[in-house]
Amino acid sequence: MPYRDSSPAITDLLGGQIEMMFTMVASVAPYLQSGKLRTIAVTSAARTPAMPGVPTVAEGGVPGYVAESWYGLYAPAGTSPEAVQRLLGAVRKAVAGESFKKRVEEEGLVVTAAGPQELATYVAAERARWAKVVRDARITDN
Repeated sequence: MPYRDSSPAITDLLGGQIEMMFTMVASVAPYLQSGKLRTIAVTSAARTPAMPGVPTVAEGGVPGYVAESWYGLYAPAGTSPEAVQRLLGAVRKAVAGESFKKRVEEEGLVVTAAGPQELATYVAAERARWAKVVRDARITDN
């Protein structure tokens, strides 16, 4: 069942209107800590450091299953390579900080501060993977 965001889905999950949901760890962390919800699996390729005892969906019996959320930092097309490198340096410095590392780990996130080519390669692979899912499932916009 599609929801606009996680809040109403969490409400329905807690109220028993739905039996399960996919969401980010951060959105349900208080309910996991209180025992009101339990984690069945993570959708990443590898287990998350925040919940090392929780298997991946692939480990749970769906080989090859990976559905990860990701973010990319983009700049206008004409941005100079020097400016891009300065931005990348600032990002790498920020993600190396202990407070940042602790915060993202608590939220179940894994951060990689790769360069522009690595991001382009990742985006191309994601686009191809999800295009195949859409084709195979015959998903349309109708």
